[in-house]
Amino acid sequence: MQEPSFPPHTEEVAALAEFFDLADTTQLKDLEEIPEAPERNLVSVSLRLPRHDVEVLKRVAAQEGLAPSTFMRWVLRRFVRSLASGKQ
Repeated sequence: MQEPSFPPHTEEVAALAEFFDLADTTQLKDLEEIPEAPERNLVSVSLRLPRHDVEVLKRVAAQEGLAPSTFMRWVLRRFVRSLASGKQ
């Protein structure tokens, strides 16, 4: 199997993890180094969730190596995209 040469354009954690497991990142070419995180159009919200749901989300986030808020945002964005595309 040929080593991948560029990260996949996806937010799928498993696909990105597989890429970085296989790739020698010192050999990646044409990647732009970004010294600071780009400013994004994010809005802060507060919501209440059942304790058990939050515990599950935190556990899965830890397994994926992500901060809980990052993982929760990813889950919600994925669901919103499915709504927007008509897949429910």
